[in-house]
Amino acid sequence: MVTFSFLIVAWLVLLAIFLWDLIQHGADKLWMFIIIPVTLALTVTTYVTVQSMLGYPTDKIKEGKFTVISTAVKEPDWIFYWVAHHGAEEPVAYRFPYTPEDHDKQEKISEQQAQGEIVQGELTDMVNETSSKSVLGQIEFYTFDVSKAIQKTE
Repeated sequence: MVTFSFLIVAWLVLLAIFLWDLIQHGADKLWMFIIIPVTLALTVTTYVTVQSMLGYPTDKIKEGKFTVISTAVKEPDWIFYWVAHHGAEEPVAYRFPYTPEDHDKQEKISEQQAQGEIVQGELTDMVNETSSKSVLGQIEFYTFDVSKAIQKTE
């Protein structure tokens, strides 16, 4: 996040120097009316685009089944899940607001993964009020029993 902040500050400083030089040297008025709005639009576009490309966890949920790759907790703010959606080519990192109930789920998933189990899950719309859920939707987990899926050969 520090790199991103530095990038934005550096861009704004360069932009301010460029615009100050343009105004001080009294460039053609037509150029100033074109360049100033273009640079401001480019600044906003750069901010939005670079932030989405940095690989930070997303708040945008893609509903469907997935396999959990890894989890992490940043108390008291976020719980992170890195998942591979079924049929997708690339994994996605999600962040959910921290709750003690979701933290317990995350710890259970980490323990299952440490024991070699494959943990799968599904992201769905909020269905009932009794289960643990986040602002982003409801997340359900289950373990994949490899012994039932792979048959023994004799």
